[in-house]
Amino acid sequence: MATQTAPNQTREKMLKGLGYQKSGEIEKAQRCYKQVLKKLPNNADALHLLGVTYRQLGYPKRAIEYIQKAIGVNANQAPFYANLARAMMDVGTDAESMLAVAEKALSLNPQEKEALNIKGIALTSLQQTDEAEEIFQHLLVRFPEFGDAYRNYGLLLRENKDYKKAIAFFHRAVQLNPDNPQNYIERSRCRHEQKDFKVAEAELAEALERFPDNADLKHEAARVLFSISRTDVGVKYAEEAVEDNPNNYHRLVTLAVQYLMLGRGDEAVQTFLKAKKLAPAGAAGIDWNLSLAYLSVGDLTNGWALHHARFGDANSTANKRIFDAPEWEGEDISDKTVLAWCDQGLGDALRGSTMLHELIERAGKVVLEVAPKTVPWFQRSFPEADVRAAQINPDLTTDANDFDLTANLVDMAKFFRPDFESFGNARTPPFSFDLDLAHTFFDRLKSRADKPIVGIGWRSRNLAIYRARYYLSAPEFYPIIDMEDVTFVNLQYLSALKEIQFFEAKSKGAFVNFEEVDLFDDLEAAAALTACCDLVVSANVSVTEISGVLDVPTIRFGPQEAALTLGQDGVPWHPSTTYLRMDENKLAVDMVPTIRQTLEDHLSTFDPSRRNKRLQLDTGAR
Repeated sequence: MATQTAPNQTREKMLKGLGYQKSGEIEKAQRCYKQVLKKLPNNADALHLLGVTYRQLGYPKRAIEYIQKAIGVNANQAPFYANLARAMMDVGTDAESMLAVAEKALSLNPQEKEALNIKGIALTSLQQTDEAEEIFQHLLVRFPEFGDAYRNYGLLLRENKDYKKAIAFFHRAVQLNPDNPQNYIERSRCRHEQKDFKVAEAELAEALERFPDNADLKHEAARVLFSISRTDVGVKYAEEAVEDNPNNYHRLVTLAVQYLMLGRGDEAVQTFLKAKKLAPAGAAGIDWNLSLAYLSVGDLTNGWALHHARFGDANSTANKRIFDAPEWEGEDISDKTVLAWCDQGLGDALRGSTMLHELIERAGKVVLEVAPKTVPWFQRSFPEADVRAAQINPDLTTDANDFDLTANLVDMAKFFRPDFESFGNARTPPFSFDLDLAHTFFDRLKSRADKPIVGIGWRSRNLAIYRARYYLSAPEFYPIIDMEDVTFVNLQYLSALKEIQFFEAKSKGAFVNFEEVDLFDDLEAAAALTACCDLVVSANVSVTEISGVLDVPTIRFGPQEAALTLGQDGVPWHPSTTYLRMDENKLAVDMVPTIRQTLEDHLSTFDPSRRNKRLQLDTGAR
């Protein structure tokens, strides 16, 4: 408190208020300061401390008003400026303005710790990290018990992606100030960026036991649970966080993505729309997720219109390439060369390429750039196009200039798949395969050809925690195929030797593995082998995209996939695919009985004619 002459009664009231404030009884402290101001409306200390109480209660704008009044009365008190800067930070004031106020405080007292703290924060925001780091180091040497400095130094380290050191500082902040929920939240966010989700989940559970009503912690818990595909639990926290503050667009987005994954598409759409109204213009992530929400309820018009927004979302895996040529917008291209390209993985490239025949029909020429390993198969399937390996520089530009326009394979949907009728009019199958190679494979299965041949896959190579729950291990998958008079062909790319050995030992000859076939890199062989199957059963991975584009009947199991199912029971892109959606409060292993029953239902009407026609074996006499 600044030195100020005051009647003893006033001083006693001020000291009483300070005592309440230090013990956390903020409303009682406010009453004391207001009583002083009734008698002495220009008491700078009372104005300042009343402003601080408003900031502590979550009213930073009112805090700024009172602290500025205090400065108007006495402009030479460093704590006044330090707390003004703190309140300015709470309302989101720009870093330059905060820095200026902190500097004013330090000009009055170079060791004012809150001013040093705010200066470090402002410099971090301004990317002046070396100077900010010096300030935090100085603070921690001079004030080793100052928990806020540890947290803010941790934020700087996290910004620099020095996660291990940042975690250590967040830990120390928690130890020094265990009653500040923000310390737990920032530590969790660091874990989140590290993808150390399980530890973050455990630490947040402990924090929520300590602060069961803290909505910021609930919001953070919802984010972490979403990242490990536990939306069945996370949605409760997300709903409570929004209930606490229905005008916080970040919380609304977190709730909306939970609804989306739970298959509650209409609620997701409405929640995203609320978030969009509240968010600043251009806020990343909303339009991309809103696109998925629209698609999840079958609104293709609005869904495809916003789908391009994925390129502006930091959480999207889309890779936005940079071209000198403009993007095709649906105009006449009969005399143009169009470069078609994909921004994501094999599954998206295959799905998007189901529209390539239509692009080829409209364009003068199509150049298709794909991953190098896919070039032979794509060239076979689209002989009218010039197919080549994607030519991408490190900065995502290209040196190629042999095209007039560009067309993203996925975003072509707004032109070629504007409604569900357009899916029914698409060419089936859209891809072809090496028939001679397929015959070579089939010759080795010929003795089994009068019985069903079923291709199988059970997992992705990516077994990150947020994906692994949608896949099966070999022992978990085996009950699905434990049946007589069926041949099961391995289509699982990058399968482990122990997995193959397990199936071979358990199936007693019913499991066939073409060990010389590289199912991951040799897509011509993978497609030819898939074409030999009457049916494919697999987790939601590229195995099912390959079977889908070859029109091989497929049983595919996985989570809610808005852009895949488009709000339908099946998969519009692949009419021969049956999609079994997982309940988000269960694991893939809980679906085994359903998958098994669906397989039995398919096999109950087994007829090899579809497979034989595909392989041009109408007589079955090869």
